[in-house]
Amino acid sequence: MHLTEQELTIEDRALVIRALNSPRGRYGVERAHQLSGIPARTLQDWAKSGVLRPDWFNATPRGWSYRDIVYARLLAWLRSKHMDRSTAATRVQHLRELVTTSQIDPAAHSDGSIFLIGDERTDRFTGQQVFDELASVLDVFELTKPVEGVSSREIWGPSLVRPSEHTYISPWVLAGEPCIAHSRVPSATIHALSVERGLDTIAIQRLYPELPIVAIDDAFQFEQRLRAA
Repeated sequence: MHLTEQELTIEDRALVIRALNSPRGRYGVERAHQLSGIPARTLQDWAKSGVLRPDWFNATPRGWSYRDIVYARLLAWLRSKHMDRSTAATRVQHLRELVTTSQIDPAAHSDGSIFLIGDERTDRFTGQQVFDELASVLDVFELTKPVEGVSSREIWGPSLVRPSEHTYISPWVLAGEPCIAHSRVPSATIHALSVERGLDTIAIQRLYPELPIVAIDDAFQFEQRLRAA
């Protein structure tokens, strides 16, 4: 297996933060589910109820942006800490508005009650001050990192920059679709060629001779894991 999420660089993190400023990338509900780790029916419910309305809510078909994927994960993370849905939605929407209009550190810290943004030591919603000793033990939601098990059911969502050893995601490339590193070949294309057309790795490489065998295998395994999540 070559499916290994890589550590993110400062540049990777900066890319994600920049992508939170406006709608970038566009995914249907099934792809949004695969990348976020949130069930498709939950994403649809959040959209219809206004809990987390995606950037292309009124489009046909409805679409989720790259930043919608990030905020869906944050909402699920807060819910996993037993924060009620309305409160969690308010916190996420507030952070979304702040990131869009201000240069802030979007890392969120919470225990399900307290909600801090960046290096804050006062919960801006409740006014509760948090001493350094308590702040150091609060869980941190890193917007750029892979997620696992952020709800009562076991879920998985990949890194939204480097989801596997030989793939990458850029909100500015092919509407945010995961691609093989150093190329514009979507990993979903590799999966489709294998599953729908029955091509093996060698046959796929004949179509894309610039792609290493190891990268083709890794992209296929990554897509298999997305679909199994």
